Amino acid sequence: MSTTPDTRNTPVWIVRVAWVLLAVVPGPLGDAVADSGRTAQVVFTSTAWVLWAVGVVAVAWLSPVSLTAIRSIAPAVLIGLVVATLARPNPTDAAVAWPLVSVALAVIAAFAAFLPDYAAAHVQASAYGAERRLPLRIPVPHVAPMALVWVSTTGAVGGFLFALAGEVWWLVAPAGVVAASLMWLAATRLHRFARRWLVVVPAGVVVHDHVLLAETFMVKAHTVTSVRVVDSPGEALDLSGVARGALIVVSLREAENLALSPYLAKMLGTLDAVHVRGYAVAPTLTGQALAALTKPPATT
Repeated sequence: MSTTPDTRNTPVWIVRVAWVLLAVVPGPLGDAVADSGRTAQVVFTSTAWVLWAVGVVAVAWLSPVSLTAIRSIAPAVLIGLVVATLARPNPTDAAVAWPLVSVALAVIAAFAAFLPDYAAAHVQASAYGAERRLPLRIPVPHVAPMALVWVSTTGAVGGFLFALAGEVWWLVAPAGVVAASLMWLAATRLHRFARRWLVVVPAGVVVHDHVLLAETFMVKAHTVTSVRVVDSPGEALDLSGVARGALIVVSLREAENLALSPYLAKMLGTLDAVHVRGYAVAPTLTGQALAALTKPPATT
């Protein structure tokens, strides 16, 4: 099987087209800052173009890094467009039409960027040789902390921009330090979830997950006795981290050594090094994962 990213992937092109059109359709930002000072106009307009440019790179270059980038930027752009639309002075029915179109485009881009097929295209683009990489679903206990990190970071960056735009110079430096620190924290924390994969190769099956595992876990193909879709892990070790939806259980011929992260070991109430005869994972695309596991990728 080829590991070339599927450029015909519908969500990929939906995001690309919607994102490019954001620069073509007249947006609400110009009117929203028209009565503001020159500094505010420069700050917010420059920020909007920088975000759009980074987004263009992210939607054009498929990779786990660009997946993290577009999933972080797209919701922020959507919020910015909504705020700018509401902040426009004396809007008329005719004048509000284009801003609403830009908001709709941002909604489409943000929604499509979080579809499983979209993530799969980015993840597969970084695969080597005959690898088939399949993203894993985010564990439920991590959803709220991830949202909190994103909201805090977005709020801090917004605070910095408003301080700069309002020429509140005494606040610019500390706000900038806080925003930069949170951006670094968010980038490192959130990107880990774009690098959680189930990998199928001719030699075997790999679980690449530095959130729940201390090290990558690989088993050889001949040791896999069965693969099945289940609702609960049963006796298999649950490596999903408590994810919603169906699980895939991989049963093994003999026990294999597995190193858990301290977080997962504590969650499961076990040691951080265990022997397993089977494990459960939660791919975002269960059907594709099952097909890849039951029919290994071709080597030619």
